[in-house]
Amino acid sequence: MRATTQRMALLETLGKVKSAVAGKHPLPVCTAVLIRAGGGQLTLVGTDLEVALTASCKATIGRQGAVAATPKDLEAFLKLAKADTVTLSLVGKNSLRIEAGSAATTLEGYAAEDFPPLPGAKGKPVTVNGLSDALRQISYAVAKKDHRPVLTGVLFDPRNGKMALAAADGYRLAETTVKMKGQLEQTIVPRKAVLLIEKLMPGKISIHRDERNISFVGDGLVLTAEAIKGTFPNYQQIIPKGGSALTVDSAALKDALNTVAVTMPANRAIRLLARGGKLSVSTKSDERGQTEVKVPAKGKVKIAFDAKFLKDLLNKAGTELTLRTTNAQSPGVVKQNGTVHVVMPLFVEW
Repeated sequence: MRATTQRMALLETLGKVKSAVAGKHPLPVCTAVLIRAGGGQLTLVGTDLEVALTASCKATIGRQGAVAATPKDLEAFLKLAKADTVTLSLVGKNSLRIEAGSAATTLEGYAAEDFPPLPGAKGKPVTVNGLSDALRQISYAVAKKDHRPVLTGVLFDPRNGKMALAAADGYRLAETTVKMKGQLEQTIVPRKAVLLIEKLMPGKISIHRDERNISFVGDGLVLTAEAIKGTFPNYQQIIPKGGSALTVDSAALKDALNTVAVTMPANRAIRLLARGGKLSVSTKSDERGQTEVKVPAKGKVKIAFDAKFLKDLLNKAGTELTLRTTNAQSPGVVKQNGTVHVVMPLFVEW
C-alpha cells in the first residue's frame, strides 16, 4: 500500500469517519479506522459493530493495500504537519507510515484482514430530502437505555409518499414526516445512527434496506446500521385529541423556568397554572418551600411537567409555545413546524 493525498482532505475524511469508532471495545480493532488505497482514492471505514461509516478522498495510488490505524494518533500527526500533501504506506503487515514534508511517523495498527467485514448498501434505494433536519426535531425523545430495545431507536414508517419518523422513551414522544420516493418497509434505526445522520448528512439521502441492515448514502458518506428488531408501540393512540390551548412567549417561559430552578425540588416538577391572562410557573417542596414566576399568557392550563422535558419542548418551539391539554392527568401536546411533541404529566399535590 502506498498513496499520496491532500493533508486537509484526509483530515476532513478522518474527522467524519472517527465518529463511528468505539473509544473502548472488546474487539480492539474496532478502536481503529480501516484505511484502504485503491481506485484513485483512500477509503476510510470506522465501526463499533453497531454502526459503520465509510468516506473517501482522492489520492494518487502507487500500490493498493489496506491497514487499520488508531484515529487519535493519526489525526494528531496530520494536524501538526505543515505539508500540503501526505504519503501513506504500509510497513510490514500492520504498521502505517505517514510522510508529510520533512516530518514522518510510523503508527502501529492492525492488519486489514482483522477488521470486521462490512455489508454494503443493498436493496432498491428510497430517496429522502431534509432527513437530518427532521431527525433533529425528534431525536431528543429517543430512550438512551431501556429494557425495550425498540425505544432506543427512531421508527421509520412509510405512508403514501411520506415517511413518518417517531421517537418515544415512555415519558414523551415526538413525530414528524418527510417526503420520500420509493418503497421501504417499516424500520427502527438505532440512536447512534440517527445522531450521525443529524451531524454529518444534511443533504439528499438514499436509503437502502436488506434483511438485516439499513444504509444511508449521501454527502459522500455511507452509513450502515443493524436495524432494531421488534415492534414499535402504537404511539398514535396516546396523542390526545382537542383540549384547551395555552399560548405563551417562549423566551418569557424560559426565563421563568431558569428563575424557579434556583429552588428546584428533587422531583423536578414544574407546575403550570394559567388564569386571568397570567401563567404561574412554580416549584414546591416541603424542604425548599415554593418559588413562583408569573408571565403573560392566553388560555387555561393546570398541569405539571418534569423540568428537563419542558425545557426540551421549549428548545423546539418558535417564538411562541402553544400547549394543548385536556386535564392534569393527560399528556400535553405541542405542534410546531409539522412536528408533534407529547409529554406525560407529573402527578403533584396542588
